[in-house]
Amino acid sequence: MKWLIFIVTLFISTALLAQIPDDNDANENIENKIENIAEQSDAELDYSMLTEALQYFYRHPINLNNTDYDELADLGLLTDIQIRHLLQHIEKNGKLLSLYELQSIEGFDLQTINMILPFVKISNDNERKNWNFKDVMENSKSQWFTRYSTILQEEKGYSDISDSALAESPSSRYLGSGYKLYTRYKFSYYNLLSVGITAEKDYGEEFFAGSQKSGFDFYSAHFYIRDLGPMKVLALGDYHLQFGQGLTMWTGLAFGKSAQAVGIKKSGRGIRPFTSVDENLFMRGAACMFSIKDFDIYAFGSYKKLDANINGDSTDGEEFIISSLTESGLHNTSSTVIDKDIMSELVTGGRIEYNKSKFKFGITGVYTRFGQDIPPGDQLYELYYFSGRENINLGLDYSYIWRNSNIFGEVARSQNGGMASITGLMTSPDRFLTFSVLHRYLSKDYQVFYAAAFQESSRPQNEHGLFMGGEVKFSRKWSATGYIDLFSFPWLKYLVGAPSSGVEMLAQGNYHPTKYSHIYVKFKQENKEINGGDGYFDVLQPTIKRNYRVHASYPISETVTLKTRAEYMTYNDGDEPQRDGFLIYQDISYRKNGSPFTFSARYALFDTDTYDERLYAYENDVLYAFSIPAYYYKGSRYYLLVRLNAARNLDFWVRLAHTNFSDRDVISSGLNEINGSGKTELKIQMRLKF
Repeated sequence: MKWLIFIVTLFISTALLAQIPDDNDANENIENKIENIAEQSDAELDYSMLTEALQYFYRHPINLNNTDYDELADLGLLTDIQIRHLLQHIEKNGKLLSLYELQSIEGFDLQTINMILPFVKISNDNERKNWNFKDVMENSKSQWFTRYSTILQEEKGYSDISDSALAESPSSRYLGSGYKLYTRYKFSYYNLLSVGITAEKDYGEEFFAGSQKSGFDFYSAHFYIRDLGPMKVLALGDYHLQFGQGLTMWTGLAFGKSAQAVGIKKSGRGIRPFTSVDENLFMRGAACMFSIKDFDIYAFGSYKKLDANINGDSTDGEEFIISSLTESGLHNTSSTVIDKDIMSELVTGGRIEYNKSKFKFGITGVYTRFGQDIPPGDQLYELYYFSGRENINLGLDYSYIWRNSNIFGEVARSQNGGMASITGLMTSPDRFLTFSVLHRYLSKDYQVFYAAAFQESSRPQNEHGLFMGGEVKFSRKWSATGYIDLFSFPWLKYLVGAPSSGVEMLAQGNYHPTKYSHIYVKFKQENKEINGGDGYFDVLQPTIKRNYRVHASYPISETVTLKTRAEYMTYNDGDEPQRDGFLIYQDISYRKNGSPFTFSARYALFDTDTYDERLYAYENDVLYAFSIPAYYYKGSRYYLLVRLNAARNLDFWVRLAHTNFSDRDVISSGLNEINGSGKTELKIQMRLKF
């Protein structure tokens, strides 16, 4: 029956396709990559940085006749090869006459052009902004966001408890109220100046009371300015650093493997303002970048407090013993409040970067010092994890473009002698064929704290791998992408008690029957090894996970767009019987030009044997919030998102999402446990522009 529904969905989706304008190609590209990140981690991550550039360029399209490499790279939708071909075409042939001329540029097919169209334009005017006090006063913009989120059902952490029971177990209930509050103010002048403050209270945290007398649990502020003569960037407060291929220094999220199999190169954006609510992956202090001819010189320093668990036998004072670092960012129980801001972290360093035409070369150095020693792990798989108080990381990265090929990579070393390297090639020997190859070597003893390399594991160490991907364009309507990734882990991992290996394969067929419609079929398989055995002796046993997906996005009128997906998964764990999972959903969105009202909605059905067969799907959410839930067990889910433009500069969003489980009467666990079969989340957001 599941296979029947899967096939029927494919035919229904194809039959409904129509040619109605839409500008969601780029958003769908980002959504697919974010889904892939969610599949690799169960953590609740902040993806806002990955989409903020698109929001800016949607409001301020890039004038292709008056742009440069850095601005096009900031868009994040074009490869270095495509950017170089575009700039060389303009230099050789003069300014573009229309966007249709992009089709004559090597590397720009119809799908790429449709993807970037909402974010670019053609103009002969000199629109590059320069510093002018009068213009800053006239064209600067301010935005203020406020978001309220709550779970409508009562969770165990907020239920009544006797004073004696609470005294015996102080962390058995949340300290604060059961809502989440977010607020953000940002003042900006195009992309040259950004000043802002962000604050957040998580579920269960106190607010202007108890442990949070200053109000919000987390505050972040930034001042970011560009193009002040030789000083190209200055950041004060909280900021991001992104260099090379992410081996030496990279804060914030970064894309890895995805169905866009050839897009494997990271394009470090240098110094960027931090505007999200991730309480760990950012720098706090100052950073600057100067340009002298073909050289860019960076300097940065950061000092902030980290959460950590304290050894129960520690004494009072500065020399207490840290047992482990914590990264949840939650301070809603007595134990998590104790862990807050226990240890200091100092990060400082610099970078020299050489840019000349098609060649780019950079050297990065980072020094990290903690306020207390981090002890060695007590598990065998943690033998090569960092311990101590200080670390130094050095990295060398490069990129060279020759015709239709881009060779890139990075080599890095940590203070203990651990090495890491990434070497990659992206090339297009023919306009219809593109492929990529990437080799990674992450030694088991490489130690780094802020990194986001191309990797299979969650930590950038103890991994060797070879990735090969390709894309074939059969026509304007048909294309196929795929990759194979071979990897091994020379040392033990969590729940893997011996050296292990694996392989991941993906194949996807794409069909664009019209300019504004897209249907794809995807197959993905992961082979890995995990611990198995009889409980007395653990041995490695193979696991095989297979995903089959069909997805279609198709407008049915000028105002209504539908998305349909069916996905089936099988999971084989050693000699155990095969388990499977299934997900099907239907989306509908309404948007009319000039209308103050838009909405999107989804209804989904899912059925998995266990949590291991969970399936992920991106959901529309309020601006700068993200929802990528895992669908598991058996039940249904729906959400409704409504946006109202109440006035010229005032927007409201309301989002209601409900999950109902048909095979259980108690859901979630621990303090999030709900005595019932359903969970409902409500979000209300306001944005004021002035």
